Amino acid sequence: MPFYHWDDLTRKNLAKPSDSEGSIIIGENITLNRSISQPGKVARPHFHGCEQMINVVSGRAWFRVGSDEKEVTVGDIVHIPPGTEHEFNNIGSEEFVYLSFKNKSEDWPPATALPDEK
Repeated sequence: MPFYHWDDLTRKNLAKPSDSEGSIIIGENITLNRSISQPGKVARPHFHGCEQMINVVSGRAWFRVGSDEKEVTVGDIVHIPPGTEHEFNNIGSEEFVYLSFKNKSEDWPPATALPDEK
């Protein structure tokens, strides 16, 4: 199906390192997920075999990519090269909402991210 709406997709934890819940669209070569992290929640240090770009939709968070750290907010984009350790912490008082674009790799998407069978 070529058309989606986030409200129509199942929201769940997509990957163990993160406390976020999100919905995912899996294409032939790329994935797109919209995730929501509640205040104080984190994505613990981890890495992927794929490249990742995160677009901040709302809220704010502290991010670390490799040895670089930055507080990010609406409109910021975080580029995470393949194999680079990264983590974040929702440091705001509101939900941290972000879009994550990743190419498929040997470890992405994990089985936990696959859509539920209907």
